[in-house]
Amino acid sequence: MNSNEQRQRFSILDPLRMLAALAVVFYHFSIYFQDKDGIYASIAKFGYLGVNFFFLLSGFVIMSSAQNRGAFEFAFARALRIYPAFIICLLFTVTVIYLLGGDTYSLLDVMANASILNDYLDIPNIDGVYWTLQAELKFYGCVFLLLLTGAFTYWRYWLAAWLALAVMYFFLQQPFFMGWFINPTYSFYFIGGVSAYLLHKNYKDRQVQFIFLVSVVFGYFTALNQAENFIVDVTQQNRIVAGVVVIAFYVFFALMAKGYFNIKKTPLLIMLGSMSYPLYLIHNKAGKQIYESLSVSISSVFAIAVAVFAVLCVSFCVVFIEKKIVELIGNHK
Repeated sequence: MNSNEQRQRFSILDPLRMLAALAVVFYHFSIYFQDKDGIYASIAKFGYLGVNFFFLLSGFVIMSSAQNRGAFEFAFARALRIYPAFIICLLFTVTVIYLLGGDTYSLLDVMANASILNDYLDIPNIDGVYWTLQAELKFYGCVFLLLLTGAFTYWRYWLAAWLALAVMYFFLQQPFFMGWFINPTYSFYFIGGVSAYLLHKNYKDRQVQFIFLVSVVFGYFTALNQAENFIVDVTQQNRIVAGVVVIAFYVFFALMAKGYFNIKKTPLLIMLGSMSYPLYLIHNKAGKQIYESLSVSISSVFAIAVAVFAVLCVSFCVVFIEKKIVELIGNHK
């Protein structure tokens, strides 16, 4: 199967990227919902699970994109995918906050955040959602090292070792330094995505089936444990719902690996998938700042609608700016 056919087969991921991003958007904006016990608030409070979906998706896509690539080719492709849009969105967020009377940030804060390595420098994220990019970057870094050393093709060993370390961390919080190299808490989702891709290559592989099933089990219990960090006054029912939603994510990837959900790739779907990344990056800090500036003069519902529409429009623009930057870099490569 060539790369075009591969992308065509997995085109269902484009609209799902947007749905996952929107879920996170409405989760963050749910604090402004006036009817805290209403149906919208009840659904939106689980929107944070869009991040779990993103990590599963990342494991799947990165395992696919790293095939038959050199380490530096992989790193360059990932850098083009991550940094141009991120820096545009970071500057947009800082500008909106400054113009609308929010916090101000030093040049060091901005530059450190632009590197996405500011957690190593103990410099806080300008926007709280950036922590997920740091988790992604560590995953990319590990894949880069595997490619560089020639160990990437020996996935049976490193994937099993990674799973064993993640299980050990789940029970013992050891090795304590694991977070420096890879996010231990969310490893089960990355591993689930990686193993789902391997199932796509060979659905009957017993070792991959076992790794995938173990990642499902621990992904479920991880979701139960994490619910209290994201849901106010969490109940046991809330925890179970979160766990069931996560299992549904795994089931989807297993079925997609089997060949289900094939849809035709269209320009609209590609655009939705592309917009999901900048939407995720700007909706929280900048989007909330827009909302708070509007809510003093218009109703809360209308202010939410305008703020979400605004960040969608900006995301649309970022896609085109990013494309021009990537083309310019590519032409001078």
